[in-house]
Amino acid sequence: MTTHKFLHSVYLKTDLCNGCINCIKRCPTQAIRVRNRKAAITSEYCIDCGECILICPHHAKASHYDRLDILNRYKYTVALPDPVLYSQFNNLSDINIVLTALIHMGFDDVYEVAAAAEIVSEFSQNYIKKHPERWPFISTACPSVVRLIRVRFPNLIEHLLPCNHPMEVAARLARKKAMEETGLPAEDIGIISISPCPSKVAYAYDPLGVEKSEINGVLAIKNIYPLLLPLLNVAEKNPMPLSRAGRIGVSWGTHGGEASGIDTDNYLTADGIENVIRVLEDMEDEKFNDLTFIELNACDGGCVGGVLTVENPYIAQAKLKRLYHNLPHVVTHVPKDLERK
Repeated sequence: MTTHKFLHSVYLKTDLCNGCINCIKRCPTQAIRVRNRKAAITSEYCIDCGECILICPHHAKASHYDRLDILNRYKYTVALPDPVLYSQFNNLSDINIVLTALIHMGFDDVYEVAAAAEIVSEFSQNYIKKHPERWPFISTACPSVVRLIRVRFPNLIEHLLPCNHPMEVAARLARKKAMEETGLPAEDIGIISISPCPSKVAYAYDPLGVEKSEINGVLAIKNIYPLLLPLLNVAEKNPMPLSRAGRIGVSWGTHGGEASGIDTDNYLTADGIENVIRVLEDMEDEKFNDLTFIELNACDGGCVGGVLTVENPYIAQAKLKRLYHNLPHVVTHVPKDLERK
Protein backbone atom coordinates (compact mmCIF):
# COMPACT_ATOMS: atom_id res chain seq x y z
CA MET A 1 0.00 0.00 0.00
CA THR A 2 1.47 3.35 -1.03
CA THR A 3 1.01 6.52 0.97
CA HIS A 4 -0.77 9.33 -0.88
CA LYS A 5 1.58 12.27 -1.35
CA PHE A 6 -0.48 15.42 -1.02
CA LEU A 7 0.26 18.50 -3.05
CA HIS A 8 0.80 21.42 -0.71
CA SER A 9 0.51 25.17 -0.49
CA VAL A 10 2.81 25.54 2.54
CA TYR A 11 6.49 25.63 1.64
CA LEU A 12 9.88 26.47 3.14
CA LYS A 13 12.03 29.47 2.22
CA THR A 14 15.35 27.76 2.81
CA ASP A 15 17.43 30.94 2.72
CA LEU A 16 15.45 32.42 5.65
CA CYS A 17 15.51 29.29 7.82
CA ASN A 18 18.16 29.17 10.58
CA GLY A 19 17.27 25.75 11.93
CA CYS A 20 15.38 26.75 15.09
CA ILE A 21 12.82 24.21 16.26
CA ASN A 22 9.79 26.46 16.79
CA CYS A 23 7.98 24.90 13.86
CA ILE A 24 8.74 21.37 15.06
CA LYS A 25 7.13 22.11 18.42
CA ARG A 26 4.02 23.56 16.76
CA CYS A 27 3.43 21.06 13.93
CA PRO A 28 0.42 18.86 14.81
CA THR A 29 1.49 15.91 12.65
CA GLN A 30 5.26 15.93 13.24
CA ALA A 31 5.76 16.76 9.56
CA ILE A 32 8.81 18.97 10.14
CA ARG A 33 12.36 17.92 10.93
CA VAL A 34 15.61 19.91 11.01
CA ARG A 35 18.46 18.54 8.93
CA ASN A 36 21.78 20.33 8.46
CA ARG A 37 20.35 23.35 10.32
CA LYS A 38 17.47 23.70 7.89
CA ALA A 39 13.84 22.67 8.37
CA ALA A 40 12.40 20.04 6.03
CA ILE A 41 8.69 19.35 5.50
CA THR A 42 7.59 15.76 4.99
CA SER A 43 4.85 15.88 2.35
CA GLU A 44 3.01 12.78 3.51
CA TYR A 45 2.31 14.28 6.94
CA CYS A 46 1.81 18.00 6.20
CA ILE A 47 -1.85 19.08 6.44
CA ASP A 48 -1.35 22.72 5.33
CA CYS A 49 -2.76 24.09 8.57
CA GLY A 50 -0.36 27.04 8.50
CA GLU A 51 0.76 26.69 12.12
CA CYS A 52 4.40 26.80 11.04
CA ILE A 53 3.73 30.03 9.13
CA LEU A 54 2.28 31.60 12.26
CA ILE A 55 5.07 30.49 14.59
CA CYS A 56 8.20 31.03 12.45
CA PRO A 57 10.04 34.14 13.72
CA HIS A 58 12.12 34.32 10.53
CA HIS A 59 9.21 34.14 8.06
CA ALA A 60 10.76 31.04 6.53
CA LYS A 61 7.38 29.36 5.98
CA ALA A 62 4.93 30.66 3.42
CA SER A 63 2.00 29.61 1.25
CA HIS A 64 1.69 29.28 -2.49
CA TYR A 65 -1.26 31.04 -4.16
CA ASP A 66 -1.97 32.76 -7.47
CA ARG A 67 -1.51 36.38 -8.48
CA LEU A 68 -4.26 38.59 -9.81
CA ASP A 69 -2.93 38.32 -13.35
CA ILE A 70 -4.45 34.82 -13.48
CA LEU A 71 -7.57 36.65 -14.68
CA ASN A 72 -5.79 37.28 -17.99
CA ARG A 73 -5.68 33.55 -18.78
CA TYR A 74 -9.45 33.29 -19.28
CA LYS A 75 -12.10 34.95 -21.42
CA TYR A 76 -14.52 35.05 -18.51
CA THR A 77 -13.75 34.90 -14.79
CA VAL A 78 -15.87 34.29 -11.71
CA ALA A 79 -14.74 35.13 -8.16
CA LEU A 80 -15.61 32.76 -5.33
CA PRO A 81 -15.27 34.97 -2.22
CA ASP A 82 -15.04 33.18 1.10
CA PRO A 83 -17.38 34.71 3.71
CA VAL A 84 -14.27 35.64 5.71
CA LEU A 85 -13.56 38.30 3.09
CA TYR A 86 -16.51 40.36 4.35
CA SER A 87 -15.05 40.46 7.86
CA GLN A 88 -11.85 42.22 6.81
CA PHE A 89 -13.38 45.66 6.26
CA ASN A 90 -14.52 48.30 8.74
CA ASN A 91 -18.10 49.57 8.86
CA LEU A 92 -19.33 47.30 6.08
CA SER A 93 -23.12 47.48 5.92
CA ASP A 94 -23.85 45.53 2.74
CA ILE A 95 -22.15 42.42 1.34
CA ASN A 96 -23.02 43.63 -2.15
CA ILE A 97 -20.48 46.43 -1.77
CA VAL A 98 -17.63 43.90 -1.55
CA LEU A 99 -19.05 41.79 -4.37
CA THR A 100 -19.43 44.86 -6.60
CA ALA A 101 -15.84 45.87 -5.79
CA LEU A 102 -14.70 42.46 -7.08
CA ILE A 103 -16.41 43.24 -10.39
CA HIS A 104 -14.61 46.59 -10.51
CA MET A 105 -11.37 44.71 -9.82
CA GLY A 106 -11.76 42.79 -13.07
CA PHE A 107 -13.98 39.75 -12.44
CA ASP A 108 -16.93 39.22 -14.77
CA ASP A 109 -19.13 37.65 -12.10
CA VAL A 110 -19.11 36.47 -8.49
CA TYR A 111 -20.56 33.40 -6.81
CA GLU A 112 -20.43 33.41 -3.04
CA VAL A 113 -19.01 30.42 -1.19
CA ALA A 114 -21.53 31.40 1.50
CA ALA A 115 -24.38 30.61 -0.91
CA ALA A 116 -22.93 27.17 -1.58
CA ALA A 117 -22.47 26.71 2.19
CA GLU A 118 -26.25 27.03 2.59
CA ILE A 119 -26.69 24.24 0.06
CA VAL A 120 -24.20 22.07 1.94
CA SER A 121 -25.95 22.86 5.23
CA GLU A 122 -29.27 21.68 3.84
CA PHE A 123 -27.74 18.50 2.45
CA SER A 124 -25.86 17.82 5.68
CA GLN A 125 -28.92 18.29 7.84
CA ASN A 126 -30.94 15.82 5.77
CA TYR A 127 -28.12 13.27 5.51
CA ILE A 128 -27.37 13.29 9.25
CA LYS A 129 -31.03 12.68 10.10
CA LYS A 130 -31.21 9.73 7.71
CA HIS A 131 -28.06 7.99 8.98
CA PRO A 132 -28.11 7.78 12.81
CA GLU A 133 -26.06 4.57 12.62
CA ARG A 134 -22.99 6.68 11.74
CA TRP A 135 -23.32 9.36 14.41
CA PRO A 136 -21.44 11.47 15.21
CA PHE A 137 -20.60 12.92 11.81
CA ILE A 138 -17.50 15.10 11.45
CA SER A 139 -17.64 18.20 9.27
CA THR A 140 -15.49 18.14 6.12
CA ALA A 141 -15.45 21.94 5.76
CA CYS A 142 -11.86 22.37 6.98
CA PRO A 143 -9.44 20.65 4.57
CA SER A 144 -6.71 20.62 7.24
CA VAL A 145 -8.96 18.68 9.61
CA VAL A 146 -9.84 16.17 6.88
CA ARG A 147 -6.16 15.64 6.13
CA LEU A 148 -5.36 15.41 9.83
CA ILE A 149 -7.89 12.62 10.19
CA ARG A 150 -6.48 10.78 7.18
CA VAL A 151 -2.91 11.09 8.45
CA ARG A 152 -3.32 10.68 12.20
CA PHE A 153 -6.83 9.31 12.89
CA PRO A 154 -7.64 7.01 9.93
CA ASN A 155 -10.12 4.94 11.92
CA LEU A 156 -12.35 8.05 12.11
CA ILE A 157 -12.59 8.46 8.32
CA GLU A 158 -15.93 6.65 8.29
CA HIS A 159 -17.40 9.47 10.38
CA LEU A 160 -16.55 12.20 7.84
CA LEU A 161 -19.66 13.78 6.35
CA PRO A 162 -19.83 12.66 2.69
CA CYS A 163 -20.37 15.99 0.98
CA ASN A 164 -18.29 18.28 -1.18
CA HIS A 165 -16.68 21.40 0.23
CA PRO A 166 -18.73 24.61 -0.27
CA MET A 167 -15.90 25.97 -2.45
CA GLU A 168 -16.31 23.01 -4.79
CA VAL A 169 -20.08 23.31 -4.87
CA ALA A 170 -19.76 27.04 -5.58
CA ALA A 171 -17.24 26.37 -8.35
CA ARG A 172 -19.50 23.85 -10.08
CA LEU A 173 -22.56 26.07 -9.92
CA ALA A 174 -20.57 29.15 -10.99
CA ARG A 175 -19.14 27.37 -14.03
CA LYS A 176 -22.55 26.02 -15.05
CA LYS A 177 -24.10 29.49 -14.73
CA ALA A 178 -21.26 31.12 -16.69
CA MET A 179 -21.47 28.58 -19.52
CA GLU A 180 -25.23 29.04 -19.81
CA GLU A 181 -25.03 32.84 -19.80
CA THR A 182 -22.00 33.29 -22.08
CA GLY A 183 -22.06 30.25 -24.35
CA LEU A 184 -18.34 29.83 -23.70
CA PRO A 185 -16.76 26.38 -23.28
CA ALA A 186 -15.64 25.36 -19.80
CA GLU A 187 -11.94 25.85 -20.58
CA ASP A 188 -12.46 29.56 -21.33
CA ILE A 189 -14.01 30.20 -17.92
CA GLY A 190 -11.76 30.79 -14.89
CA ILE A 191 -13.23 30.01 -11.48
CA ILE A 192 -11.07 31.82 -8.92
CA SER A 193 -11.36 31.23 -5.18
CA ILE A 194 -10.51 33.98 -2.69
CA SER A 195 -9.09 32.16 0.31
CA PRO A 196 -8.27 32.88 3.97
CA CYS A 197 -5.94 29.90 4.51
CA PRO A 198 -3.32 27.58 2.98
CA SER A 199 -5.49 24.48 3.40
CA LYS A 200 -8.08 25.82 0.98
CA VAL A 201 -5.32 26.65 -1.49
CA ALA A 202 -4.07 23.07 -1.14
CA TYR A 203 -7.60 21.79 -1.70
CA ALA A 204 -7.68 23.42 -5.15
CA TYR A 205 -4.32 21.80 -6.01
CA ASP A 206 -5.22 18.37 -4.65
CA PRO A 207 -8.89 18.06 -3.64
CA LEU A 208 -10.15 15.41 -1.27
CA GLY A 209 -13.31 13.60 -2.32
CA VAL A 210 -13.24 14.60 -6.00
CA GLU A 211 -10.86 13.62 -8.77
CA LYS A 212 -10.29 17.19 -9.98
CA SER A 213 -11.46 20.50 -8.59
CA GLU A 214 -13.46 22.95 -10.69
CA ILE A 215 -11.41 25.74 -9.12
CA ASN A 216 -8.82 27.15 -11.54
CA GLY A 217 -6.91 29.41 -9.18
CA VAL A 218 -6.75 30.78 -5.65
CA LEU A 219 -6.04 34.33 -4.50
CA ALA A 220 -5.09 35.17 -0.92
CA ILE A 221 -7.35 37.58 0.95
CA LYS A 222 -4.31 39.45 2.26
CA ASN A 223 -3.12 40.15 -1.29
CA ILE A 224 -6.35 41.49 -2.74
CA TYR A 225 -7.34 43.39 0.42
CA PRO A 226 -5.33 46.56 -0.39
CA LEU A 227 -6.61 46.48 -3.97
CA LEU A 228 -10.22 46.23 -2.84
CA LEU A 229 -10.10 49.07 -0.32
CA PRO A 230 -10.28 51.99 -2.81
CA LEU A 231 -12.80 50.09 -4.94
CA LEU A 232 -15.20 49.80 -1.99
CA ASN A 233 -15.74 53.55 -2.07
CA VAL A 234 -16.71 53.34 -5.73
CA ALA A 235 -18.90 50.25 -5.22
CA GLU A 236 -20.71 51.83 -2.26
CA LYS A 237 -22.23 54.47 -4.53
CA ASN A 238 -24.01 51.91 -6.68
CA PRO A 239 -23.79 48.35 -5.31
CA MET A 240 -25.07 45.60 -7.59
CA PRO A 241 -27.58 43.05 -6.20
CA LEU A 242 -25.16 40.13 -6.37
CA SER A 243 -25.46 38.42 -3.00
CA ARG A 244 -27.15 35.01 -2.83
CA ALA A 245 -26.37 34.19 0.82
CA GLY A 246 -28.16 34.57 4.12
CA ARG A 247 -27.16 34.31 7.76
CA ILE A 248 -26.46 30.57 7.68
CA GLY A 249 -24.02 30.77 4.76
CA VAL A 250 -22.15 33.86 5.94
CA SER A 251 -21.79 32.46 9.46
CA TRP A 252 -19.62 29.60 8.09
CA GLY A 253 -16.72 32.05 8.29
CA THR A 254 -16.66 31.83 12.09
CA HIS A 255 -16.37 29.16 14.76
CA GLY A 256 -19.70 27.37 15.18
CA GLY A 257 -21.16 28.79 11.99
CA GLU A 258 -21.59 25.49 10.21
CA ALA A 259 -23.18 23.85 13.25
CA SER A 260 -25.77 26.63 13.38
CA GLY A 261 -27.10 25.38 10.05
CA ILE A 262 -27.67 21.85 11.36
CA ASP A 263 -31.06 21.33 12.96
CA THR A 264 -29.79 19.80 16.19
CA ASP A 265 -28.66 20.91 19.63
CA ASN A 266 -26.68 17.71 20.02
CA TYR A 267 -23.39 18.88 18.55
CA LEU A 268 -19.85 19.88 19.53
CA THR A 269 -17.62 22.56 18.04
CA ALA A 270 -13.88 23.13 18.52
CA ASP A 271 -11.37 25.47 16.92
CA GLY A 272 -7.58 25.65 17.07
CA ILE A 273 -5.54 22.66 15.98
CA GLU A 274 -4.57 21.57 19.50
CA ASN A 275 -8.22 21.55 20.61
CA VAL A 276 -9.20 19.69 17.45
CA ILE A 277 -6.67 16.97 18.22
CA ARG A 278 -8.01 16.61 21.78
CA VAL A 279 -11.53 16.15 20.43
CA LEU A 280 -10.42 13.56 17.89
CA GLU A 281 -8.49 11.65 20.55
CA ASP A 282 -11.59 11.59 22.75
CA MET A 283 -13.69 10.53 19.80
CA GLU A 284 -11.34 7.59 19.24
CA ASP A 285 -12.01 6.67 22.86
CA GLU A 286 -15.76 6.72 22.05
CA LYS A 287 -16.59 9.56 24.42
CA PHE A 288 -18.99 11.27 22.01
CA ASN A 289 -21.40 8.52 20.99
CA ASP A 290 -24.33 10.65 22.17
CA LEU A 291 -23.55 13.45 19.68
CA THR A 292 -24.84 13.75 16.14
CA PHE A 293 -22.42 16.32 14.65
CA ILE A 294 -18.91 17.63 15.33
CA GLU A 295 -17.62 20.84 13.74
CA LEU A 296 -13.83 21.22 13.81
CA ASN A 297 -11.75 24.16 12.58
CA ALA A 298 -7.95 24.07 12.52
CA CYS A 299 -7.68 27.86 12.85
CA ASP A 300 -8.44 29.77 16.04
CA GLY A 301 -11.86 31.38 15.74
CA GLY A 302 -12.69 29.35 12.64
CA CYS A 303 -11.84 30.45 9.09
CA VAL A 304 -11.44 34.06 10.24
CA GLY A 305 -8.19 32.86 11.86
CA GLY A 306 -6.60 31.81 8.56
CA VAL A 307 -3.05 33.01 8.00
CA LEU A 308 -3.91 34.54 4.60
CA THR A 309 -6.16 37.18 6.20
CA VAL A 310 -5.33 40.68 7.49
CA GLU A 311 -7.76 41.27 10.38
CA ASN A 312 -7.39 40.03 13.95
CA PRO A 313 -9.58 36.88 13.97
CA TYR A 314 -11.60 37.90 17.02
CA ILE A 315 -12.32 41.37 15.62
CA ALA A 316 -13.18 39.73 12.29
CA GLN A 317 -15.55 37.37 14.07
CA ALA A 318 -17.35 40.30 15.71
CA LYS A 319 -17.63 42.12 12.37
CA LEU A 320 -19.07 39.08 10.64
CA LYS A 321 -21.64 38.54 13.40
CA ARG A 322 -22.81 42.15 13.15
CA LEU A 323 -23.11 41.76 9.40
CA TYR A 324 -25.03 38.50 9.24
CA HIS A 325 -27.51 39.40 11.99
CA ASN A 326 -29.13 41.75 9.47
CA LEU A 327 -29.48 39.03 6.82
CA PRO A 328 -32.36 36.63 6.17
CA HIS A 329 -31.88 33.17 7.67
CA VAL A 330 -31.33 31.28 4.40
CA VAL A 331 -31.37 32.46 0.77
CA THR A 332 -29.98 29.57 -1.30
CA HIS A 333 -31.36 26.03 -1.30
CA VAL A 334 -30.24 22.78 -2.92
CA PRO A 335 -30.94 22.91 -6.68
CA LYS A 336 -33.01 19.97 -7.87
CA ASP A 337 -30.48 19.07 -10.56
CA LEU A 338 -27.39 19.25 -8.31
CA GLU A 339 -25.70 15.88 -8.09
CA ARG A 340 -22.73 14.89 -6.01
CA LYS A 341 -20.04 13.43 -8.24
